Amino acid sequence: METKHIALATVLFAAPVLAEPVRVYFGMQAGAGIHVAELDDETGELSAPRLAVKTKNAGFIAIHPNRRFLYSTGVEAFRINADGSLTSMGSVDSGGKGCCHVGIDATGQCLMAANYGSGGVASFRILEDGSLSEARSIHAHEGSGAHPVRQTQPHAHSIVPNPANTFAYAPDLGIDKVVVYTLDPAAGVLEPSGAAVVPGGAMGPRHMKWSTDGRIAYVLNELDLGVSLFRPGPAAGSLEFIRTVSVLPACADKENMTSAEIRIHPGGRFIYASTRDLSGQGRDSISVFSCFEDGFRLLETVPAQTRVPRNFNIDPSGKWMLVGGQKSGDVAIFRIDPATGHPEFTGRKVAIPGGPICIEFLANP
Repeated sequence: METKHIALATVLFAAPVLAEPVRVYFGMQAGAGIHVAELDDETGELSAPRLAVKTKNAGFIAIHPNRRFLYSTGVEAFRINADGSLTSMGSVDSGGKGCCHVGIDATGQCLMAANYGSGGVASFRILEDGSLSEARSIHAHEGSGAHPVRQTQPHAHSIVPNPANTFAYAPDLGIDKVVVYTLDPAAGVLEPSGAAVVPGGAMGPRHMKWSTDGRIAYVLNELDLGVSLFRPGPAAGSLEFIRTVSVLPACADKENMTSAEIRIHPGGRFIYASTRDLSGQGRDSISVFSCFEDGFRLLETVPAQTRVPRNFNIDPSGKWMLVGGQKSGDVAIFRIDPATGHPEFTGRKVAIPGGPICIEFLANP
């Protein structure tokens, strides 16, 4: 009898542990709310997205480091429930017009917002229950750029902290600058600390990512279709320009094309950027780069398999890429080759009515 118990226990303990699927949230176009789905990171299967919460202005979203709260460009706070649904904890004024991006500092104490319409940024204290204070700081950008239509005034397009969590950086499409702020997370306050010019004219800096070691910042330019590399400068928080690399091959037709999102692979070896075909000719693409300063170069460009890929993301395992089609109302699933970084379309798409414009993973603890 004792032998049987031991044998049974051996079988039980030897049974494989099934990995939990990774939850993924989709910020949608105005009026379509926020959706949620689950990704099987072994097979790449994505469940049918379902409504997580109704909200008028979801847009871009950001997940708190503690995985308990989510924030949207409505400057609205949500509690993340066990079933994936979201419960609103209220919203506050964005401190400007046309909020298009939100970011959270590494400690989870400060929410930052970029206001595209009014051309500036604001910051908010994240309270202990996850809700938001009123704006603790509001800053307006100044200037214009060379583009006669898109750069007549400032258009702050995103805001991100550096890896040290000491400064925040706001690429401004309208003035061809990355505006720099000192960051006080505990107070939820930003203070101006200069700006770095993205040289070339009519570049349109949109989104920005830092290498994990903080040595290189990658700025994606919407108008010029390029990635501009910067390194930290001699003054605290400052940036020094290195060079700009095109997201498309030299022979590509760039008419009516704009860049949208930039992501760094979790393994740190590759960078990806999406490009939108605003003319509807099916030229929407994902570009792949090596991401070493001494060898940063475009490796390839592949079809995005969606219409207007305003956003995409890579799951925490680094094996899968989800590309959202703002106009096609779907998500295309790619498998990433770990050796080459090549994203191979799996042939699978999942419908998501309303059109996703932001994709964020809730990484397992």
